Amino acid sequence: MEKYESDKTFLARWVAGELSEEELSEFKKSKVYHGFNRINNEAQKFKAPPVDKRESLIKTKEKITFGKKKKLPSITLYAVAASIAIVLGVFGVFNATKSYTTSYGEKLAITLPDGSKIQLNADSELKHKRFFWMNNRNVSLKGEGYFEVEKGDGFIVETTYGTISVLGTKFNIKTRSKTFELNCFEGVVRFDKYATEEHRILKKDDRVIISEDELIDQKNKEVLPNWMNGISVFKEAPLHEVLDEIRMQYNVTFQGEETDLSRLFTGSFLHNDIEKALKSTLAPMGISYTLSKDKTVVSLQ
Repeated sequence: MEKYESDKTFLARWVAGELSEEELSEFKKSKVYHGFNRINNEAQKFKAPPVDKRESLIKTKEKITFGKKKKLPSITLYAVAASIAIVLGVFGVFNATKSYTTSYGEKLAITLPDGSKIQLNADSELKHKRFFWMNNRNVSLKGEGYFEVEKGDGFIVETTYGTISVLGTKFNIKTRSKTFELNCFEGVVRFDKYATEEHRILKKDDRVIISEDELIDQKNKEVLPNWMNGISVFKEAPLHEVLDEIRMQYNVTFQGEETDLSRLFTGSFLHNDIEKALKSTLAPMGISYTLSKDKTVVSLQ
């Protein structure tokens, strides 16, 4: 990790010319140095114009007496505009984010700056700040991911359903449009549900799901999330959730509006064969289907 990310005073000392020769030399070798240096050089060009106190007093009295509006000199307007642009540029750099995404049937291994590891499931996205991340270990997740978090100051995962706070542990989060599930495999995690005061403290083998906006506590006996072993497992899950999972793993479209997708399914399917996946999920439900030749459309009958 670069020192400018872990030392809160580093950039301020650099601007003030207080870095040691060794620190400055290392900083110049970094990928972001030229960007920071360009911003700093532009900022140094703008200085306050000299002030004539007598003239300023006269103009102030004129404004008070006659209510006249004076236009700012064009050079001042340019300076203000340029200063704003620089500030916005610095703000944009400091708040830049890094994102990781997976497509249908794709999985991705991620290592964060602190050594924490994340495995993303298909059709998922993870984001975090690009700079100074060690001082703000916050990430946002859409989809599903398995986390192995290194110990250190607070680590927070933000989802549309709530936030998960940890210090160092292993857990899996599944957050889809109609599904939320949190499994703790090691250590302790806290879940705070958005827009409510509800929360849960989860320890090893604890699970919490949200069903019809209600928090439900369950137990989990898995050593790792099933999806990391190439399989999806369901227990009394609505059929539409099962089909959504097949869609994410195989990039297929389902047709057949008359099919009752609220029926509950218990079973599993593998991630390496679409035909076997359909047979193991739809056949037990008594649902006939046809798969297009290019294996992209499933028609339910």
